[in-house]
Amino acid sequence: MKETLHIDSSSIASILGTVGSPLVVISELIKNAIDASADKIRIAYSRELQSITVVDDGLGFSLEDIRQLSQPGFSKKKSNGNLTNAKGSFYTGSKGLGLLSVFSLCNHLTIQTKSDTDGEYLINWSKDDGSYSYEQIVDSQMVRGTIITLNNIFPEVMTLLTSESEVKKLRHISTYLYKHASLPFPEITLSIDGSEPNSLLFTTELKDMLYDVIFNYDSSTETLSFQCFSERFQINSSKIFINSFDTADIELILNKYFNIKETIKTRTNDNISFKELESIEGVPTFEGRLLVYERKTAGKLKDFGAGVNIYANDFALYNYLSEENDWLGLADFSQRKKNTRLRPHNAFGFVNLPYFDESKEQLKISNERADFIQDAVFVKLMYLLKGVVMFMIFNIDIAKYQKPAKGRFVDGDIKSVPETSKGEHLQQEATIHMGETANNPSQNNTSGNKEYPKFSGEGALDEGKKDTDSVIKENDTYQGEPDSQKKEEELVNDEGEEEQEENYEPEVGFKPTHRKRYNLTFTAAEGLLIDKLKNTDDLGNKIYQTIYELSKLNVLY
Repeated sequence: MKETLHIDSSSIASILGTVGSPLVVISELIKNAIDASADKIRIAYSRELQSITVVDDGLGFSLEDIRQLSQPGFSKKKSNGNLTNAKGSFYTGSKGLGLLSVFSLCNHLTIQTKSDTDGEYLINWSKDDGSYSYEQIVDSQMVRGTIITLNNIFPEVMTLLTSESEVKKLRHISTYLYKHASLPFPEITLSIDGSEPNSLLFTTELKDMLYDVIFNYDSSTETLSFQCFSERFQINSSKIFINSFDTADIELILNKYFNIKETIKTRTNDNISFKELESIEGVPTFEGRLLVYERKTAGKLKDFGAGVNIYANDFALYNYLSEENDWLGLADFSQRKKNTRLRPHNAFGFVNLPYFDESKEQLKISNERADFIQDAVFVKLMYLLKGVVMFMIFNIDIAKYQKPAKGRFVDGDIKSVPETSKGEHLQQEATIHMGETANNPSQNNTSGNKEYPKFSGEGALDEGKKDTDSVIKENDTYQGEPDSQKKEEELVNDEGEEEQEENYEPEVGFKPTHRKRYNLTFTAAEGLLIDKLKNTDDLGNKIYQTIYELSKLNVLY
């Protein structure tokens, strides 16, 4: 039997052209197996055979499923309000493009599948034929499930997929690291060239972090909850509910619940006014967790290739799996304030869009599932994440590490706060609503007449004093060095104290000479233009990195 594709070759070429990485294809095949309620998924790469095989023990393809393969872009998974698979898990996809995407890696595909309803079928599909054939197999010994084999894989694809960096990304293809206790995932293993299969799902003990921030946004109530725990500091760990998102309102929250008198703006808060967004209509429900470590204790997660990634229905959007993609703007934080621990290689975690129905949500995901369509709703989502959540934790961190000095003060003494046992957190509820102020606590306290506890030790700057770390002086020069690579002496040590320098007395009669620069430098004005390239898009990041590499060249010899 034969089916002709109901899509022209130019449309197929257009779809395949959007597949940003071979890893996206592997992810789509895993999703299809999970949607089929599989308990086990086995992935095998063979460089010798130039093949990729994905085997699962799911429900298999029904005859209707096989015929629907001829309609790429159409899927009945989520039709008629059916949003979950046989195990009750939310469907991970709905566009029906996952299987077609394999032709970005190979020219031929075979599928051997068996269902309880229609028995076993063998499907043969060649990329250039515009059709596929299928035949029923009788008296087969195959158990229920599906075997998908990609044949004649392009050699450069196999080289990339088997590289250490791509295997690391594949280990973070889901939120399992952070949500394993509540995520009903099947067993997933990977074997390369016949090696012993290794599990792609791993967990590790999450401890010794400076901050553990948990946040959730409910689109039905347009309310964001924020909760910050710390194993080192006495921090107000109550769950705070926020439904007024202007920067001025967030500053009231930081003042009221964390005793932070003056904030330091981030790039998002400087460049975007919430009033310009008009509302947060269209932003989907999301959940997230951010873990911030000291540099010396972040190594374990870094070895696994972890970072802060974005997921939809617990599966990663590929573009956010790159360690070089500083989409939260952490480098910007450390440029504005050197003594912050919010740095690209110190922060780990996830943002997940649970129960995300692509057919209904206003936030759109690209066909290749690599990124969002960056429209107005995307800007609103990023504002909540960067202009609210990250703005709050950044200022909490700065307050904790603020050192008393001339013109600055720390409000209170942390030793005056009663000690609590490690891991013990306050659980009082707090909230701030649109139009309410910190001067009227009776309206803001949702826990009855119980007075919200006051915490000391949160540092603040004197009113009107500028943060000199964020000012570029007119005669300064700019060097395009990413903040994560700044010299160690510019950082604050692990105990929060600035590095001490030895005293120096110049020689009598010594005449200083002009400092010779042996590397490429830039003016402050040029530096501002270069900084604007960061976190814009892939091309902007590449140009910025190229400028950084050029700045390291010796321009004299």
